[in-house]
Amino acid sequence: MPSFALEGPATCTTYPAGARPHPIVVRRTTYSLSMHDLDPAAALSVVRVRVRFGETDLMGIVHHGSYVSYMEVARIEWLRRRGLTYAEWAAHGVHLPVVELSMRYRAPARFDDEIDVHTSLMEIGAASVRFDYRLVRAADAMLCTEGSTRLACIDARHALQRIAPEVAEILRQPELGG
Repeated sequence: MPSFALEGPATCTTYPAGARPHPIVVRRTTYSLSMHDLDPAAALSVVRVRVRFGETDLMGIVHHGSYVSYMEVARIEWLRRRGLTYAEWAAHGVHLPVVELSMRYRAPARFDDEIDVHTSLMEIGAASVRFDYRLVRAADAMLCTEGSTRLACIDARHALQRIAPEVAEILRQPELGG
């Protein structure tokens, strides 16, 4: 497993005592790979999930919170298909908490529907990654929900840490065996 240490110190700008109070400005050299820098075919994985009864509401429709779980299942599988398991990262003191989440509901899904979760890596930042999701009902190709998550890369002390270039390179690769 590659090292995940931060590279280079942050630089801070402060102001003289007695001066009008200003916030401390932190600058860090960053890099970012957007979808323009990523191969869309390599960035995509599709995982099928079946709606369980306990994931629906009294109307028989998938509860809005269940979509977050579907996205998590697909994201974990996306990593696994590239040879990166979340358990291995955690064993090395690296964690990827969700720090941003958005969803837009388009059509309902119901108990026993099969949903294809299309997961695409859209951005690799210095210390975060962003995934986009399209949850499509398999029976009729109806888009049910679309959304995105941003995950921060942190260490065991919950401090941000840079994504190592070799890990970023692995994230840019297609599914293994594909």
